[in-house]
Formats: sequence, structure tokens, C-alpha cells
Amino acid sequence: MGLFKIMHSLLPCEDLVAKATNVLATPEWAKLQSDFNQSVKIYVIGNGGNLAVADHAAVDITRLSKTLAIAPGSGILATSIIGDSCIDTWFCNWLQACIDADSGQDLSKHLVLGISSSGTASNIVSALELAAKNGMNCSMLSSRTLREVNPSINTVQLDVDYYHSGEVLSLLLAYQLIHGSGSECPSISKKLNEP
Repeated sequence: MGLFKIMHSLLPCEDLVAKATNVLATPEWAKLQSDFNQSVKIYVIGNGGNLAVADHAAVDITRLSKTLAIAPGSGILATSIIGDSCIDTWFCNWLQACIDADSGQDLSKHLVLGISSSGTASNIVSALELAAKNGMNCSMLSSRTLREVNPSINTVQLDVDYYHSGEVLSLLLAYQLIHGSGSECPSISKKLNEP
């Protein structure tokens, strides 16, 4: 098969660099970056593939920046909390447990970041609303452009149509947050001490 035929067999994908560039120019992104930079703890949540993105982002935020980030990405944790409640409330239950454990701390320096393909996932929205009620900063990366935006949630709209584009762009933007905080996202060659 020639290169031309291979190129035409690639899955459809939006121009992620152009989409990221557009996102970075928005006031919603500026607010998210500012909240990220001043946070002492970050909670990252998402459903399905976005939970994997949330977990990956939380690990690298902790590893590469000076901020502790956590996500409920463990299958044991998730199924335990879901078993005690339901899929609609498990993020709220997990976040409430985190809030209770952090009692006495200044929650205005905590950020809850939701990642949603639809931007309307009720379990993520309700957790972000819980965060806002507790004085925490809250933002959502929404793959879709929303007609109505919840005023209590800073919503960064990615304007993509494919799940895979949204997930890849969300992870890329997590690294952008790290970079935008003044921390380094090292290159592979630098990590391996190659020229």
C-alpha cells in the first residue's frame, strides 16, 4: 500500500494545534491557568476515557510541578465508591471525602478540574457545583461548545467533535497548564541525556 493510500486511511481528527491555540486565547483558559498556578491541591475528574486522561494528568501534574494533584482513577476506589452510592453521585461522594479530610485548609487554593466530552455530564457538573459551594475553584474542559454554560463553573470549550480528539487535546492542555505554571515538561532526549 502506498503512502498516499495510508494517509487516506487515517482516522478523522481536528487540527489539535489550531484548537489548542484557540483555547489558549480565551479568558476561560486564562482563569484556569491562574487558578492552577495558585493551587496547592488539584482534583481531576472525568468519565470513561476522560478518567484515564484525568488520572494521567494528575500523576504528571504532581510529578512535574510543585502541586499535589489527585484523581479517583483507581478501579478499586471507583467501584467501591460507586458500589456505596451510584454512578450519578460518586464524584460528589469522593470529593466530599476529600473536602472532609482537608477541613481547616483554605479551600480557595484548591482546584477541581472536570474533563467532559459533552460538557454536560451530570456527575461531573454536580461535583464541580459542590466544589464551588465549598469555595473551591472549579473548571471544566468541555470537548463540545455549549449553548448554555453553568455560571458557577469556568468552562473551557475545546470545540472538537471526536472523542479521541477531545481526550488527546485535554491531556495536551494538562501539560500546557504545567508549562504555564513555570514548570518544565522535559523532552525525551533531555530525559535520556541525548544531544
